[in-house]
Amino acid sequence: MQVRITTPLSGDEYDALARLGETIRLARLRRNLSQVELAERIGVARSSVVALEKGRPGVAIGILMRALTVLGYPERLAELVGSDPIGDGLDLGRRRAGAKADVADF
Repeated sequence: MQVRITTPLSGDEYDALARLGETIRLARLRRNLSQVELAERIGVARSSVVALEKGRPGVAIGILMRALTVLGYPERLAELVGSDPIGDGLDLGRRRAGAKADVADF
């Protein structure tokens, strides 16, 4: 038996997932695709598309990526983290534990 571990989300996070799901649903409808057709193109069961469109937090990120690709937005997921206004000002001078000064870190 496989045990699923879920991360508790705030109300705002659930709302954001619901908006994301609705956006996916509207994109699917604008392309005149049924849930079954989208599921077939993604390579998943219809229930996964239903869960994605309802904003269920347990949907795998790979399913979201495939849906975005099928809908014509493969770059959208990467755009979410492409700009990091909070992190841009942070000092990146910290070193990992155990890093050696004379070894390139890349």
